[in-house]
Amino acid sequence: MPAARSVYLVGGSDEFAVKEHAAALAAKLAPKAAGEFGVETIEGDATNADEAIKVLSRLHESLQTVGFFGTDKLVWLKNTNLLSPTPPGGEATVEALNSLNDALKRGLPGGVILLISALGFDKRRSVAKTIEKCAEQFFFDAPEAGKADGEEQIGAFIREKLGADKKRFTDNHALDAFRELVEPTLREIANELEKLCVYVGKRVEITEADVQAICSASRQAVIWELVETVSQRNLPKAMAALKNLLDNEESPIGVIMMLAAQFRLMILARDFVDRKVLRQADHYAVYAKAFAALPDEEKEHMPRSKDGKPPNEWRFGRSAVAIKNFSRAELVRAMNLLLEANLRLVSTQLDDRLVLEETLTKIARK
Repeated sequence: MPAARSVYLVGGSDEFAVKEHAAALAAKLAPKAAGEFGVETIEGDATNADEAIKVLSRLHESLQTVGFFGTDKLVWLKNTNLLSPTPPGGEATVEALNSLNDALKRGLPGGVILLISALGFDKRRSVAKTIEKCAEQFFFDAPEAGKADGEEQIGAFIREKLGADKKRFTDNHALDAFRELVEPTLREIANELEKLCVYVGKRVEITEADVQAICSASRQAVIWELVETVSQRNLPKAMAALKNLLDNEESPIGVIMMLAAQFRLMILARDFVDRKVLRQADHYAVYAKAFAALPDEEKEHMPRSKDGKPPNEWRFGRSAVAIKNFSRAELVRAMNLLLEANLRLVSTQLDDRLVLEETLTKIARK
């Protein structure tokens, strides 16, 4: 096996963090004496087996040659998707990865350092197990908004970025506005914070007005605006959000499905409150905390994500807080209206926008 510090792996599901950390590590590892000849970068992204084999062939060649004039060199397999659970090219790519596996087992030539930045990393494969044994590893998984760990990670990231620019939000209203508008990925958060810092200039504090003026509303934020304003029976704002989504080519069927998911959670929340499993609250954070503390058997009937998990606490809390605006019968009626709208969208020639507007009006009307 090569020495531990001759192979480095930066991987995980958070693309922004992986790319940022890998770039910093590459700058640190690059042999200074070799100058521009000290780093050989191989773009590791591929779309099919032929491209994957070409990437691996070039990597194999690079690992077996020393640097110019006999100096050290860094080989960077950059932003590769070949080590993901579903690599491009399937089994042909997996088989071609054996060359990398064999090279790592033999050990790299003296003076050659390998850095791999991988967007997704399947630890079950033999090459992954070899990399784990010989590499110094850094993993960065995308934060999951609504989960305690994810919220803490996002909060720490915002504080770190603002602190580096000597900025801060004036209060929680400004921070909440930022979190409402910006998609909860580190890349989007970093981009929007950079725009804010440029906008406020020499000012230290960032206000809610600054956030509203500068930050772009993400698709997810507009979706939440729609489902929440419908849940609040605020028809003018719901219509504005619907227009925004449809003007940006959101699927009408997708809109119906999102609204149905919201009202389904509201019905389940109403059931929890009616059975006194949960106490009715005025803030989503109270519901979120109480929902997280429920025993697993109370959540068995909840809808599940693709990975088999119940709704996260944040989403449930945001849905539950709106039940004060609807009786149980009205919630059931809303679900029936959404089902009817879905059938009209797929079986008639009526204008999609008109069908959705009529449905929102009927749901929000008291």
